[in-house]
Amino acid sequence: MAGYSEMREVRLWSDKKEREMYDNFADLFAIVKTMEKLEKAYVRDVISAKEYESACTKLIAQFRTLKTALKDTVPDVERFMETYKMDCPAALNRLLVSGVPANVEHKTASSDSGTAAAVAECVQHYITAMDNLKLNMLAVDQVSPIYVPVSFIILVFIAKLFCKSFHCQMSRV
Repeated sequence: MAGYSEMREVRLWSDKKEREMYDNFADLFAIVKTMEKLEKAYVRDVISAKEYESACTKLIAQFRTLKTALKDTVPDVERFMETYKMDCPAALNRLLVSGVPANVEHKTASSDSGTAAAVAECVQHYITAMDNLKLNMLAVDQVSPIYVPVSFIILVFIAKLFCKSFHCQMSRV
């Protein structure tokens, strides 16, 4: 058995540039592993949605910044994960596929209190408009005040859908 005095120091790098590369690899590894643990904690309801969203957004931003900095040395993050035997499917999905926190991506009507009020208002205006048509109120000055709110609500809804779709597409870039 070799004594302690016979052991030599092993360096992972030979120059400053190589050391920086390994430091960046370590940062990428840490971000992916942390995202995987964060996803599991959120699914198991260990952390609140607010804490999850804040941490997830921060990790996504850090990942994108690091990915840009490493574009020459790590052109494919999936290959990096395979090389270093990282089994992190949730992190892979969150960082490379969706690019937004799960509670933002899967926002439901029950979690958005403004949606219920908007739907109720839209139904109210729609019923009023239908009643006016049934009463043969066809003059522009009679119909316009009723249809403007309905058309505005529909346009806002379409704009929200477009913005959400655009945000998801841009987060994948």
